[in-house]
Amino acid sequence: MVAIQSHRGPDAEGLWVSGSIALGMRRLSIIDLAGGDQPIFNEDGSIAVVFNGEIYNYVELRKDLIARGHRFRTSSDTETLVHLYEERGIDMLPALNGMFAFAIWDRRRSRVFLARDRMGIKPLYYAQSGSRWFFASELKCLLTQREVNRDLDLDSLADFLRLSYIPRESTPYRAVHKLLPGHSLVIDADGANMQQWWNLADLGSCDGRESELERMFTDSVKLRMRSDVPVASFLSGGLDSSLVTILAQEQAPNPIHTFTLQFEHTEFDETPYARAVAEQAHTDHRERIASPRHAIEHLPRLLWHMDEPMGDSSIIPNDLISRFAAEYVKVCLSGLGGDELFGGYSRYLDPGKGRIRRLFTPAPGAAGMLLPLVAPWSFSWAEELRMASDPSMEWRSYLNRLQVFHSHSLETIGFPAFGRTESIIEDLWNRYPGRDPVSRRQFIDQHTYLPDQILALTDRMSMANSLEVRVPFLDYRLVRFSQGLTSVQKQTAEDFKIFLKSALGRKCPPSILNRPKWGFDTPLKQWVGQPELFEHIRQLPDGECVRSGLLRESAVREMTESPSAARNAARRVWNLLVLEVWLRVRGESSAPAESLEELLEPECAIL
Repeated sequence: MVAIQSHRGPDAEGLWVSGSIALGMRRLSIIDLAGGDQPIFNEDGSIAVVFNGEIYNYVELRKDLIARGHRFRTSSDTETLVHLYEERGIDMLPALNGMFAFAIWDRRRSRVFLARDRMGIKPLYYAQSGSRWFFASELKCLLTQREVNRDLDLDSLADFLRLSYIPRESTPYRAVHKLLPGHSLVIDADGANMQQWWNLADLGSCDGRESELERMFTDSVKLRMRSDVPVASFLSGGLDSSLVTILAQEQAPNPIHTFTLQFEHTEFDETPYARAVAEQAHTDHRERIASPRHAIEHLPRLLWHMDEPMGDSSIIPNDLISRFAAEYVKVCLSGLGGDELFGGYSRYLDPGKGRIRRLFTPAPGAAGMLLPLVAPWSFSWAEELRMASDPSMEWRSYLNRLQVFHSHSLETIGFPAFGRTESIIEDLWNRYPGRDPVSRRQFIDQHTYLPDQILALTDRMSMANSLEVRVPFLDYRLVRFSQGLTSVQKQTAEDFKIFLKSALGRKCPPSILNRPKWGFDTPLKQWVGQPELFEHIRQLPDGECVRSGLLRESAVREMTESPSAARNAARRVWNLLVLEVWLRVRGESSAPAESLEELLEPECAIL
């Protein structure tokens, strides 16, 4: 289990077995390079911890614990966990400011205490087989154990096709689960007890002062600069990464490294914006170019590292920029999370009722009567009628903006399951305790898209390259502050991140505030039509997904018969390609060396 994730920690290995517990870890040395190897124990050896992540406020916690009589053997942030557990038990978690997944073994109580950070920055998988429990930072570790059942969860794979990722606690395997963000799990002789220790539904408030946001954000960046190795920054040239970079450079005595990618085959080039920030902040700036060839060369390896199918094509630039940065540093800051907190996506705006919905809203009964007649020939019209007939179905409007495949299109391609996406989105929509429309949609994303897509791929692609990524925007204090802002403070149809710009925008070059938004993604629509990638896409109708009955050959062929057809269905085609590749590389004992050319040869079968 430890060996298969050695990429997460090439600097040291720790193994410890005692009675009914076995703990292991691989270390990427960031704080206390000489003394921070794990597992780490308390004074009498009765409590042990293995830990993935960083506790940013460890200095303050350590000082308080020493004052209470605890004796430290190291200068690491990890050791604060065992002493804080001695002091507070499982109630220790609210005191932590950090990104973490850890396991604490309590010998006296014969129990394991697992916990994951508030926003799900660090991953934690677990599985049970009889009386045995397994847990790890990566799912592939669990698959090394014969007791862990590998039966696929087709509903999870349907959710992947719908959303491009698998949401919430589910994984591609029925026997394996993710510990949800802000949750803990205690396992002892009596069984397992899961608790939610931090809840996004406990809405925060803010006093509306821009100075307070600036103070919090500056402190968040300052805490994340704590390191015994140099800290660098990813710099896209967008507002979020620019603010992180500028404030980080203000904290650093010397120029920090900044890294930017430039894409081939795209109409939009962000590098001039990134250079403007780098020049103003006086960073040590570097750039590289990404092309479709990188997808062909690296997609099998990247999906092996992901453990789950991931249809966000930004895994490619995330891997490339992580590999680039890892040539120089071990730690990078990222602007990730700013969109989900302060209003950076157009989908958060209420699109208003469609024409059909507006027509039938005064007569919901008529809409309900027409629905069964319209549904067989127009999915989109049926959706509008469904929402007009029942106001409680408003959540479907946001669902339809998120989906790549919907229920009708899954049926068209012949997939044998429909997933849990609809019930997940409906539940989160109704669970949101406020009324603010932008914040309601952000609430859904903060439970799904943020931890299960963006944070997941960032963690796997960075750690695949032995690089740690820290995200200042996801400091829990900033999360609570952002929850107190209204929709119009976050975004309107004319502008995004209004309050953030007002509070901190003056720190950026003027061009950053007025530039068009461009997410850290590939120009996928252009890429799928490029000859070197389309050559593999056109083989999907003859692939294993079709041969095994997961997909209908005629429907796949229609989407892949020409470059223009692939471009018109770019996200769907990409998800199908990802599923085909993931099925072939899952369960391998090491990262595959094959390129797409080798992996998708007709004679290659699913392992």
